[in-house]
Amino acid sequence: MCCGRSQSGISTGQQGPARLLVMKPRPAAPGQSPATPKAPSLFEYLGQTALTVVSPVTRKTYRFPKPGAQVEVDPRDHSWMAFVPNLARVRPESQSR
Repeated sequence: MCCGRSQSGISTGQQGPARLLVMKPRPAAPGQSPATPKAPSLFEYLGQTALTVVSPVTRKTYRFPKPGAQVEVDPRDHSWMAFVPNLARVRPESQSR
C-alpha cells in the first residue's frame, strides 16, 4: 500500500473519504425484452386490516384500505411486491383457467 489504497482498489481512508458507487442496471440488449413487465398489474390485499406499502424502488405509496382491496402497481415494483406478506397479484381473466 503505497498510495493509501489496498490492492482491491478500495480507499483505506488515508487519502480522504471513500466514494460511494451506485450501480445502474444495464439496458436490455437489442431484440431482448426487459425483465420487468411493461403494463401495471393489480395486487389484492388478503390480510385482516388495512395496509400501506412504500416502494423502495419507485418511492410510490400503495394504500390497501381494507381486506380484498385491489390496487394498480407500477411494473417496476412487481418483483418486490410479490414478497410482501398478504399481497397477491391478480391474474387477468384470460389467464385464470
